[in-house]
Amino acid sequence: MTKLGAVPVTPRNMLRLFKAGESMLLYPGGAKEALHQKGQDYQLFWPEKGEFVRMAASFNATIVPFAAVGSADR
Repeated sequence: MTKLGAVPVTPRNMLRLFKAGESMLLYPGGAKEALHQKGQDYQLFWPEKGEFVRMAASFNATIVPFAAVGSADR
């Protein structure tokens, strides 16, 4: 994914991207949510703290919620 421009989701990387005026796509649940185990269908694994949302708000970023229904069905 790094060849496509992906960077690890860290507050420091997010700050650098915001300062550079870059757009970003963030999956709060990360790989754990995307590649869930059997019996974890439709569970969210979001961080307990909302630092990423606060940082986005401080840069007046537009946040677009997204959901995919049925992605856990195999």
